Amino acid sequence: MLKIGIFYGVLGGLLYALAQTSLQTYLHPELKFIFVFLLFQTYLTFNLAQLGLKKDGEKFIPFQLISLTIRFIFSVVFIGYFAYIHTEDMVLFASNFFVLYLCSTNFEIFGLLRNLRRF
Repeated sequence: MLKIGIFYGVLGGLLYALAQTSLQTYLHPELKFIFVFLLFQTYLTFNLAQLGLKKDGEKFIPFQLISLTIRFIFSVVFIGYFAYIHTEDMVLFASNFFVLYLCSTNFEIFGLLRNLRRF
């Protein structure tokens, strides 16, 4: 959990630094919601994956795949909600979301590969 906290701390610091530069035009005003949503989603799926590590990791892989599936479904619903309420500049919003989504998913996949080497 500490590594996830460090990752999101660095990512949040990087996003804050980008918001203070001229690159702010590439960041959607609702980026804070995206960041908090992905942070909550990661926390939720991390706890679900930890349930799979109980009993000597017997159910680790199915729980990890379920958590990735839930993450994807929540993400589609999140994007759909913001599209439904007619968020301005939806293309920028979606691109910011998927860049952050891929960064966090990439971080989780590396963690998954590290844990799979134990089995």
